[in-house]
Amino acid sequence: MLSEEEKEVLRNQDPYGFECIFYEELESWLSQDIACCDNCYDDFLENWPYAYSAENCKFQTNSMPLDCFYSGTHLREFYSETEFLKYLQLIDCPRCGIPLTHNLWAYELPFDVVDGFESKVKEISRLITVTPFLVLSHPFAQDVLSSIRSLSNKIDKIKINSDLFRARTNLSVNEVIHSSFDYAPQDVVRDGRYNHAGSPVLYCSFDAATCVEEMRNEACHVARIKCSKEMKIMDLTDPYEVHHEHSDLLNSLVYSSLLSARCEGGGYYKPEYLFSRFISDCARQVGFDAIQFPSTRMQKNSWNLVILNNQISVGNGLDIIDINYYPNK
Repeated sequence: MLSEEEKEVLRNQDPYGFECIFYEELESWLSQDIACCDNCYDDFLENWPYAYSAENCKFQTNSMPLDCFYSGTHLREFYSETEFLKYLQLIDCPRCGIPLTHNLWAYELPFDVVDGFESKVKEISRLITVTPFLVLSHPFAQDVLSSIRSLSNKIDKIKINSDLFRARTNLSVNEVIHSSFDYAPQDVVRDGRYNHAGSPVLYCSFDAATCVEEMRNEACHVARIKCSKEMKIMDLTDPYEVHHEHSDLLNSLVYSSLLSARCEGGGYYKPEYLFSRFISDCARQVGFDAIQFPSTRMQKNSWNLVILNNQISVGNGLDIIDINYYPNK
């Protein structure tokens, strides 16, 4: 990595203005700023896991090997490949400050990120991991609760017109009945993304494929459900359209590790779910019946719905249309 003095020497050797041409070509070809490089790729996705699959996998498709960038732009008309690599030392990744080497990812999050958001995430993560019941002592958590309360005051209940799908694993023949797809008994409910242990909710998906994927592709029975009751839903799948006033905050949360980190472990400790359960508590407290949220296991518009209000249940607003078996993949 060059010092500023060494960079200045290199600039004085540059006959055409490499940095200016590089950024003009980047804008012309990809119309995006640099999100990360090889050095900080993992850190970017650790902070913004939903970016990997959002917007039809735009982040993935905007990966660009720098040798391809060179050969496909006007840079090759001014610089040899050796000169390109030489002057590339002038281009630092805006995320980590390290000069680009092999690849860049040209991508911009499709919203205005909350000021200082990544720092707030780190503070919240430390607090909620050590003392989860004190999370509301953090000013950012207070802002989140205030925003969710404001949302609840401004939106109405709606009826879901599409079918919902709910899966159960390890059902015996005698258990393949409607009641098996209702709320589980409190004493068997473990921590989930939007529920505490002992606090049953109904996790559903908007298509059977997502539902099966959420079961880690284990053999399962999937009930197709019609919802006849109106619900007040906090929609985290498209905040800009549905909750525009608070869309930047909600999108920042959804794209971030606070709500969209994948949980692969099968044990009881699931730190990935700590803040999302706080969101669920906020939603319940201000009168939301359900939360609609993106799947962390599927790509391209795969949505889930968690019903928080146990007054909406199988036989009371939720009618099972049919039950189908899906074998282990």
